Amino acid sequence: MTKYVLTVFIVISIFCPVFSQTMQDTIFSYKTKNPVIIDGQATENCWQNAEWRSINQILIPYGATMEQGDFEGRFKTAWDEDFLYILVEVVDDSLSDDHQNPFDRYYDDDCVEVFIDENRSMGDHERNYNAFAYHVSLFYDAIDLGDSWREVNLKDNLSVDMDTIAQDTYLWEMAFKMYDASFNISSSEDSRVFLTHNKLMGFAIAYCDNDETTVRENFIGSMEMPPPPNNNNMYKNADYFGPLLCIDQDIYTASEIIPVSEDIEIYPIPANDIIQIKLNKEAFQNNNIAIMSASGRLVEEKTFWGNTFQVDIENLEAGIYIIRIEHGTKTFEKKIIKQ
Repeated sequence: MTKYVLTVFIVISIFCPVFSQTMQDTIFSYKTKNPVIIDGQATENCWQNAEWRSINQILIPYGATMEQGDFEGRFKTAWDEDFLYILVEVVDDSLSDDHQNPFDRYYDDDCVEVFIDENRSMGDHERNYNAFAYHVSLFYDAIDLGDSWREVNLKDNLSVDMDTIAQDTYLWEMAFKMYDASFNISSSEDSRVFLTHNKLMGFAIAYCDNDETTVRENFIGSMEMPPPPNNNNMYKNADYFGPLLCIDQDIYTASEIIPVSEDIEIYPIPANDIIQIKLNKEAFQNNNIAIMSASGRLVEEKTFWGNTFQVDIENLEAGIYIIRIEHGTKTFEKKIIKQ
């Protein structure tokens, strides 16, 4: 009986060190094949395939409970070289913007707040551009604290359109340009950063909810935060942002890799806990399975006998992975998705 050697590489892109925030799930953001048209319609394929994530952590008042129908929020992300795309769906029973001047108490009007740390350097960003906290208003202004102890309107850093899609339900579609810490509002393109596969950024999103008063009643975020006085610190401290990883699903395509043939089955895709590997003709003997990180670090190694094997992925974070099967002179590779 012919002896085959099977090596399975699961490429893992997980960057979750322990930081100040208590919710650390990596957001796997997938590259779109076509630019997103910012029209508030979300018709592009990238939105159909992206995962919804919740905006449900009530940070102000800390630990409060929202009344039914008052607010619900969720978001998706995508990217290409030029933009980080964000789709936000908000259910809000009352939209309010009481301050005509976009710099006047902008955080007390209904707005989507988007936090971006381009290189996840973390740390202070209250009066500098180490990171950004864009307060995107109903009129598409984008206010943040600048580097001269005054607010600035960074609306040229993004495109945004919001549309009503149902009663009290609004869809925000946004495209953000990325900038490094040397950003200068008068010469912004000098600090422009273009996105690439495996780029890691800091990211969070929140909503300021004003129910027709002069102040916001609630501040709801995507990240769990520590109790007061730190519950509202994302606007000045990027330590609280979560990790967002840019993934190009086609980056692993190579000419020497051939599709999984009828001789080998890998299923199910997507999967929640178990991936099955089956050889339909020759039985495997004394096979080695190696699980590798994206940097090439060996995570786990096993051997097995027989013509079938189960790969346990239950403890892996949701995202895209690659299974590579090498036996003889051939290499088989297939992308899988952990839900």
